Amino acid sequence: MSTRSRKLVTTYLALVQRDGFSGRLIGPAVGGHNTAERVGALLAATEDHVADPLRRLSSAQDLLDRRVEEVEAAAHSLDLSFDPRQIVAGLYPLGDLNAWTTPAAGGDLIVMSSGAMGLVSLTLKINMMSAQMFGEPPILDRPQTLAALADVFAAHLRHGDPWRSAPLPPLTGHREVMLDLLVNASVRFAIGHEYGHIVAKHPHAGRTTLTSVDSKVEVHTRSAEDEFEADRIGAQLVLTEQWLAAAAEQDPQFVRRHGLAAAAAATGPLYFLLLDLVLHELDGELKVVGYPPAPSGHPPSGQRWDALWPVIEQEYARAPMPVPPLDLPGGLMRWFEHLFLDLVPAIAERLEARG
Repeated sequence: MSTRSRKLVTTYLALVQRDGFSGRLIGPAVGGHNTAERVGALLAATEDHVADPLRRLSSAQDLLDRRVEEVEAAAHSLDLSFDPRQIVAGLYPLGDLNAWTTPAAGGDLIVMSSGAMGLVSLTLKINMMSAQMFGEPPILDRPQTLAALADVFAAHLRHGDPWRSAPLPPLTGHREVMLDLLVNASVRFAIGHEYGHIVAKHPHAGRTTLTSVDSKVEVHTRSAEDEFEADRIGAQLVLTEQWLAAAAEQDPQFVRRHGLAAAAAATGPLYFLLLDLVLHELDGELKVVGYPPAPSGHPPSGQRWDALWPVIEQEYARAPMPVPPLDLPGGLMRWFEHLFLDLVPAIAERLEARG
């Protein structure tokens, strides 16, 4: 990661410490140093810019940093203009799935929901475990799938932290490779969307306050037209597929033979929007207090899906693929539709038990 504005780093850390989230977002001990020592060492730099500003603060932040690096590499490959020194991305318990920018002096401070990466990862993992894939039988049956999904969504809706759900067994082999590709693509789209606002120089339409279970933060809003354009740019930053080189090293021949790179690149952006749509549909049924965290500045996720689908479809219109890339996002939508009626009462039962 290139050097970043020390002002932005300081603003982010002040936000985290103001709301008492240092322990949750940075962790009590990483690399043998406690939170105070790591933050103090970070801010001890006297130069105007610091290198790798949030690296090694936590394993989750390290994952976010890697996705940011991939987004910036893709943006440079597309000749998009931005100053990486004036952009910092950090985790924060937003409650909302989308990433946002928050008011900050000296550049753009992107806050990514600390629960979003977990929700994307865990729901996709459950899907992979419930499906017959690569000639292997499902790992979970339907009741087990519903129970796992209900645990994850209840933990997110109640605590903003899907990782508080019952642990799932690790995936192995081709399922693990595909999961990594899909999670990377989904998270990269969320970050790329915010970079889309920055490179397109979208003006701020206003501000709103996101209030989740235990946090409150002011964020910028933009026009609906600018949100749709940021979706297109964010998807393009995934569709370059440069980021897949590292992930494909796990099993590059298998990835190429089955066209998994294209399938993941096409699915990641659409799955992120689908998951946001599912969350709001669940809220409409369950009326969870504190969710969504604010009237969203984003257009409805269904409209965003409809607008983005033809963009991705056109990208692959002429490219021969072993598996049509858009088969997977359509299949994921049908999966949620098939489970939804039974999923709602299962989540409600868990929310009541934890109430």
